[in-house]
Amino acid sequence: MKIDKLSNWIKGTTGVSRQPQKPFVKPPVQQPRPPQHQVARKEPPVHRGVMRVIPIGGLEEVGKNSMVIEYEDDIICVDMGFQFPENDMLGVDYIIPDIKYLKDRKGRLRAIVVTHGHLDHIGAIPYVYADLGYPPIYCSKLTSGLIMRQMEEHKLHKQVKFVLIDAKQPYRIGKFELDFFRVNHSIPDAYGLAIRSPEGCIVHTGDFKFDFTPADGVLADIPKIATLGRRGVNALFSDSTNSTKPGHTISEKIVGQNLESSIVDAKGRIIIASFSSLVGRIQQIIDYAEKHGRKIFLSGRSMDETMKVAHKMGYLRIPDGIVQPIKEVNKFPDDKILILTTGSQGEPMSALSRMATDEHAHVKISKGDTVVVSSSPIIGNEKAVAFLVDQLARHGAEIVHNKIMDVHTSGHGQQEDLKMMMTLIKPDHLVPVHGNYYMRAAHAELGLQIGIKESN
Repeated sequence: MKIDKLSNWIKGTTGVSRQPQKPFVKPPVQQPRPPQHQVARKEPPVHRGVMRVIPIGGLEEVGKNSMVIEYEDDIICVDMGFQFPENDMLGVDYIIPDIKYLKDRKGRLRAIVVTHGHLDHIGAIPYVYADLGYPPIYCSKLTSGLIMRQMEEHKLHKQVKFVLIDAKQPYRIGKFELDFFRVNHSIPDAYGLAIRSPEGCIVHTGDFKFDFTPADGVLADIPKIATLGRRGVNALFSDSTNSTKPGHTISEKIVGQNLESSIVDAKGRIIIASFSSLVGRIQQIIDYAEKHGRKIFLSGRSMDETMKVAHKMGYLRIPDGIVQPIKEVNKFPDDKILILTTGSQGEPMSALSRMATDEHAHVKISKGDTVVVSSSPIIGNEKAVAFLVDQLARHGAEIVHNKIMDVHTSGHGQQEDLKMMMTLIKPDHLVPVHGNYYMRAAHAELGLQIGIKESN
């Protein structure tokens, strides 16, 4: 009997209960859950037979320009810039585009295509490059040098892959064909591009203006732009920054003449504050300093580094001995000194701001100095620039700025430039980009004036 009960127990019953019992099943071994980053993600859907354009920055704002172009399994991204923080963004250094759409599809990302070397078009690259799988970067020679400088700071210079563009030839990237055209801007080697897929053609202008006497002597490729227009363009994505300003943007030649006049008229030291990226203007200043017997003293890290890159790559001609260390500035007569500095936007820790507040190690502003602010305030920086100018005036300096003389011109086209681009491209649709909403709305009005349908 004991044996029978034991036998029954082994079979799944005690031999006492008359109710049938379910057989014993050993529970499965619980496998540990993989970390969240190892969980397999569902592949996003592929949209067949449609060309998708997805701006992830640069619309309704000035900065962090970036636009995703997608056709089926292939994606390219035009620009990857950052934006400087607004006044209420305390503790924020830079704002970068939201790249979640690209991260989820990085296996389809074929390239980052860069129009030019300004930070609002390249500044975010080192922050997102690893997350995007180290895609190749298509850009011009100067732009590659400026990006490489950033990559070296972030220890990514060994991973970066460049394809240097030649506007004389098209480029096949997946199912896309890219065709570049040179434009004028406030930095050399700036390009727009046509992007073709089996579903049509769009044109992205990048930042542009039409300058027939540019500082570097290189004109926009108007014949090629017109040729692209004749081939047919479904949509034009065009720079809207100066769409509220009538006329054409002032030529760099006029700015150069006024800068030379300021150098000639200065009796003592002359201090010129400008953007470090204005390579053509910097070349003009170097030429005028040489012509009028002044030595150049650089102040500001970005100015020093940009000039080194531009000179190394052949975009700046710097005569031997004309650039001297800033720490030696007080060893020269005042009328032989030209200080080229950053800080034209009133940034608190910039070189010019430190001069204005008596915190610069080598330069103290005094009566007899001439300070040329060769820039216009970026939107949001007006109060900082006004404070800077006020501080400089308190030290007795003579101030020259754009409201007194044209010592700066924009790199962006005004209304007549924008209408000229639309007339050359002849797009079916206009998509104003690069700017706040009121800029884009004003650009749309210009499109109506040249005959683009309101529905387009």
